Amino acid sequence: MAPIKRLARVLTDEVHGEFHITLEAEGGETFQVAATEQQIADLIDELDDLLGDDADEDEVTEHKEMGDE
Repeated sequence: MAPIKRLARVLTDEVHGEFHITLEAEGGETFQVAATEQQIADLIDELDDLLGDDADEDEVTEHKEMGDE
């Protein structure tokens, strides 16, 4: 397995109904994948879980329910 490289940037594009994701490492190396809409949705869910967005959303929801804007 290749050594882990530090991510420099992520590029996305939609081409002919599929999504292209390009990951660029700090050294300039790139890796491109094509993904379906469902795979992108799954990736978003995974990243949300990783970042713990559910806790942030719950806090915002609680404020809105209490009348805070």
